[in-house]
Amino acid sequence: MALGFRILRRRHCIEPELVERFRKIPVANVSDSMSRMAAGGPRLRPMHAGGTMAGPALTVKLRPGDNLMLHKALDMAEPGDVIVADAGGDLTTAIMGDLMLNHAIRRGVGGIVING
Repeated sequence: MALGFRILRRRHCIEPELVERFRKIPVANVSDSMSRMAAGGPRLRPMHAGGTMAGPALTVKLRPGDNLMLHKALDMAEPGDVIVADAGGDLTTAIMGDLMLNHAIRRGVGGIVING
């Protein structure tokens, strides 16, 4: 039985006050307090000039090399959301480029984390 693509709607949203409190905490401290079980790992690297990123996570599982579901996530994202995309760590193809980034900026996405 093939499962196919699924979009799960968000049932709960984090309070903006809690997001702001986390914005002030170093990410390593957050990871340590969660027993390092939910961290992205040492291969994730920032691709921005600086600043902080915090917001409700919109998680996406992608087939390596295929950005279809990331397009859908960009359309579903609400202002301030941080899209967290797992593309299996594949580095042979680009999952996102300038056009998608500009679309994310116009939609008010708070940030994007991509494993792949």
